[in-house]
Amino acid sequence: MFKIIGADGQQYGPVSAEQLRQWITEGRANAQTLVQAEGSADWKPLGQFSEFATAPGAAAPPPMAAAQPRSQLPNYLVPAILCTIFCCLPFGIAAIVFAAQVNAKTQSGDLAGAMESSRKAKMWCWLSFWFGLVWTILSLGVFAVRLHRRMNGW
Repeated sequence: MFKIIGADGQQYGPVSAEQLRQWITEGRANAQTLVQAEGSADWKPLGQFSEFATAPGAAAPPPMAAAQPRSQLPNYLVPAILCTIFCCLPFGIAAIVFAAQVNAKTQSGDLAGAMESSRKAKMWCWLSFWFGLVWTILSLGVFAVRLHRRMNGW
């Protein structure tokens, strides 16, 4: 049994070797498709599996595959740093931690983990931004009330 990462970045499976051969024949999978064998933690290109070497389309990548850039997941590192500096330090630090994990997980082949870290980095950036904005508005309100009281002799 195998799991694959489709062209849309989604994980599919588990599927049998026969189903995977059918997908190769249909053009839904090729030598560059990332595959994880059952019991393995590593994702490898389909072309590295000997049991699929004889399947048409698995031996060599399609002609345009080398020219197509691999889609990059946003890591949100720059927004995380800006939110840490200008908005809310604790939430911003959490955003930086998750943002730093995105590229490392992508390079190691853990695309599902990279997508999750990207989602969490974005979430913590937004939480930092909104919390910082609310805190700033409340602080300005308290300052305005104190200034008003001081100027009116209260």
